[in-house]
Amino acid sequence: MKVFILFTQPLNHIWSLVSDGTSLRITKWVDIPSPRESSALEDLEESQEDEDPEALVRVKPQPSLQIDYDILLSPTYQVPVLYFGLRWHNHGPLGLDEVYQYVVPERYRQELKSVGVMGGISMGYHPDSGAPAFFVHPCNTADAMANIADAQSVTPGSYLLIWLGLVGHCVNLHVPRELFA
Repeated sequence: MKVFILFTQPLNHIWSLVSDGTSLRITKWVDIPSPRESSALEDLEESQEDEDPEALVRVKPQPSLQIDYDILLSPTYQVPVLYFGLRWHNHGPLGLDEVYQYVVPERYRQELKSVGVMGGISMGYHPDSGAPAFFVHPCNTADAMANIADAQSVTPGSYLLIWLGLVGHCVNLHVPRELFA
């Protein structure tokens, strides 16, 4: 984990990273208006259409969507698993529909939804906290990583970077190419 943290220090302006030795948490903020704020803003704009055009209009700043990604080793699959949760700045946790709307890039949505019976993103209990969390299902991770990493000798830090590059893209967690140089 220490090597991975050193590799990713250039990303501190994009995310915050915390490790307790057995897990790794990456917190990322995305500026997107929440559904409540979007509809309130539309209502405000509609009500202001008939008002004085020279009046000062105050628009609330857009809240940030906070995404907490946790990387833990699966005792069952023996590979890293990416758990995550998301919430608006002043609101509670969000559901699977919001995950696909705000977190999963459009080019991956259909593919992720069609994997297995329930899709490639599942909801379960976080192994450390016991709280409900989403996770990218790890069932094919070992085979995918064997095809990539077995052909070369990789350190644990490099393995995590390769794995995060493979898995992270589908949930909007991108590793800059500079880290692979």
